[in-house]
Amino acid sequence: MDKDEARFILRSFRPDGADASDPDFAEALKLAVENRDLGEWLASERAFDSEFANALVTVDLPDNLREDIMACLATERGDFPQAEDRTDAAWIGALASIQPPPALREAVIAAMNRTVAMDYPPAKNVSTFRRLTIPLAAAAGIALAFLITRGPEPTKVVKNRAVPIDVVQAGFVRTLESPTFTLEEKQDDKRVLISRLRERALPCPGCLPPGLQNVKGLGCSELVIDGKRGSLICFQMDGSGVVHMVVFRKEDVSGDFPPMDRPAIIRGGDWNSARWEHDGKVFLVMSNAKKCELPKLF
Repeated sequence: MDKDEARFILRSFRPDGADASDPDFAEALKLAVENRDLGEWLASERAFDSEFANALVTVDLPDNLREDIMACLATERGDFPQAEDRTDAAWIGALASIQPPPALREAVIAAMNRTVAMDYPPAKNVSTFRRLTIPLAAAAGIALAFLITRGPEPTKVVKNRAVPIDVVQAGFVRTLESPTFTLEEKQDDKRVLISRLRERALPCPGCLPPGLQNVKGLGCSELVIDGKRGSLICFQMDGSGVVHMVVFRKEDVSGDFPPMDRPAIIRGGDWNSARWEHDGKVFLVMSNAKKCELPKLF
């Protein structure tokens, strides 16, 4: 082994010395002891790796980093299903917004392990029904695990229950960030967009805030959150990014809403929002563009 080969191997040597007894590094380490240049290089390399590792420890990772990375990888691989029509897009977007219980994976694995560990005595004359009970038992165990982790189901579903405005806002963000989301109608004429929504019996704005009255539209879509039907209208602000307006009927949304001339401005996270009530409808205007100042729209 020469110095270049040893250097290539030792680049993977961990700074905490955990690889010191690994036979894969033995020959390269021996050469580093015998060769002064290689030894000095290894000492410098380990010092740099140690400082880098300590720096990484101080970094706070976002809670959703893993999901974002997996979503990017899935997008590159083309794992996401492609919607062929509006119905497919609605189903895919709804399924993408479902958050599995945190303990679901562990519970499913535990149920499968319990099923595999069961002692099924061999028998020559086992009936077809008996053979089928084994995989069915596994499926039942998995289903039971899912029900356990989900928690108790409500005994009665209240169809007319209003959706909290924070749930509406979170549902909009999940829908917009879904890889399959697309605007159903793309048009820069706001009047056409509102007309299309009104034809589908969806809530529409009777008037717009002053800052949006002379702005071009981008498109619109129906927005369904927790069974309630609402509208989404997107506007293109010159130099300020995109502004999204969500409209729901007042009886479908719960919360405190001021009038349009004094909207509630909420700043937090990646999104800024403005909320108000007008003519029996609740409005939610949102933007994640840094240059967009929502108070200037009113």
